[in-house]
Amino acid sequence: MKRFVILGLPRSGTTYLMTLLDAHRNVKCAGEQFNPYTVIGVAGEADDTHKAVLGRDKDPVAHMRLFFETAQAKGIACAGFKFMIGHNISILQELARDPDLSIIYVWRENKLAQVSSLIKAANSKKWAQTKADDHVARKVRATPRQISHRWHEYATFDHLISMWLAALPNPKMTCEYREMFADGFEEDICTFLDVPYRRGMKSPLVKQGSNSIEKRFEDPKPIRYYFNQVGLGRWLEDEL
Repeated sequence: MKRFVILGLPRSGTTYLMTLLDAHRNVKCAGEQFNPYTVIGVAGEADDTHKAVLGRDKDPVAHMRLFFETAQAKGIACAGFKFMIGHNISILQELARDPDLSIIYVWRENKLAQVSSLIKAANSKKWAQTKADDHVARKVRATPRQISHRWHEYATFDHLISMWLAALPNPKMTCEYREMFADGFEEDICTFLDVPYRRGMKSPLVKQGSNSIEKRFEDPKPIRYYFNQVGLGRWLEDEL
């Protein structure tokens, strides 16, 4: 069985990729196995009891191995899960010790888009949705300093992770957010995972904000001034 892990930071497109892959009949892509608050099974069932979370956290590597063993027992040809940076250091260390486990790293060049999406989701607790509603058009209230603090933090993570990945022998694929929406991406990801391309595979998620990043903010003027002054005015434009 082909095993893989989707690795990334919040609002980088990891959930989009997870749901896209899970739409393939030969692939099972589960959610965040090491979310601090709940345990998600192969079939997508969630268990947030103290017993379940503690049992996983006492031996996270054994939990990961059980996940893949369960998927294999179900006859799944290709199985993986989503792992967010900061979830469990033992799993990152295990990835480096398991060169047969494939890694897909997702990152987002437009950090203004990433951070605005993070602020909106953190306030509303709507991290993903399959139907458009009033939340999609809701504006973000944020200052340039708030955004600057967070985007530099994320950029640092991306830089360090890219260096760490480069040193690993694992099969790996790096996806920038916009690449996942480009023509031919579905074929490329299927080739990487050694599964036949399935025409029509599609994520059910809807975009949760304006494609024009500047229009996401309640008061875009200080945001526009700041990012133009620091040479990142391109982040204000359409992302896709």
